[in-house]
Amino acid sequence: MKFLLVLPMFACLSAKAAAPDWFSDYVKVNPGCDKEYLCAVGVGATLPEALSDARSEVAKFFQNKIKSKTQVSSSSEEKSNQLGANASTGSFDEWTNKTISEETSEMISGLEIRKQEQAGDHTYVLLTLDRAKTATSLKEKIEELDTEDFQLLELNSRFAYPKMMKNLILIEALNDRYTLVSTIPLKIKVKKENLQAKIFQLKPVKMALVATGKKLPAKLNHLLVDLLSPLKVVIVSGKLAPKYTLRSEIVTEEQYLKVEGFKKLNVQFRLELLNSKSQVMGKMSALSEQVARNSDQAIEKAIPEIKETLQDNLDQLSNMKFED
Repeated sequence: MKFLLVLPMFACLSAKAAAPDWFSDYVKVNPGCDKEYLCAVGVGATLPEALSDARSEVAKFFQNKIKSKTQVSSSSEEKSNQLGANASTGSFDEWTNKTISEETSEMISGLEIRKQEQAGDHTYVLLTLDRAKTATSLKEKIEELDTEDFQLLELNSRFAYPKMMKNLILIEALNDRYTLVSTIPLKIKVKKENLQAKIFQLKPVKMALVATGKKLPAKLNHLLVDLLSPLKVVIVSGKLAPKYTLRSEIVTEEQYLKVEGFKKLNVQFRLELLNSKSQVMGKMSALSEQVARNSDQAIEKAIPEIKETLQDNLDQLSNMKFED
């Protein structure tokens, strides 16, 4: 397996010259590395440095595999777009970027020290990742995400699609890792291509964006447009009297901060969806704590956090099918 053979090359040449025998040929010395475990070695001036060296190589391996698969997926989607699919679906990538590296970190936390030895000025370690335990953990996470997607799909609401897409891309990343530790394929109930097909078939729906109280910053307006456009939600003027209205409000609440020239502010963004009868179909909010010179600066700094909350919770706006 290439993974097992490549990692020792990352150790420096001077260290390898004085390395113990098991470090240079750890697969042969530890037969379990071939079937029961994924193994990696590390070297450093101290034990923490050696552990960090080994963990970083494991992380690079998983991340590179995910990156490679993502590039292939993106290339396929680009070709699909060229064949007539809606190019705005590229925005879905924005909903999925964060969790992949977090899952890698969580996964490699399961590495265990199998061998450890001090030789000269260096410490050498062999770390192992139990295939069976890791496969079970990954399987449970994948099935949990797939179950959530299946339940969201039954709602038949376009606002549930961002969370589903994020889950599907995370499932792909987790499955990349799963295939390294298990040969038993997993059955996924909700497929990415099926969800993309549903998104492509959505009929456009017009909504007015109305601010209550303080006017929304232009950057926040643009953010909403960018997030909603892949869902075929078209923001129009209220003068056109669309059937739906997005009512927004952003408020700041000052907290005590003993720093001259700065304020500690809670920034809260609220969003409600109303139908033609002014009935609330759903609502959500995002809260961000900021230190800034004034409320406008605090709102500006809070926008990335507001964006993240919107990406994760758009399904709260409605679980209903829209009128044509």
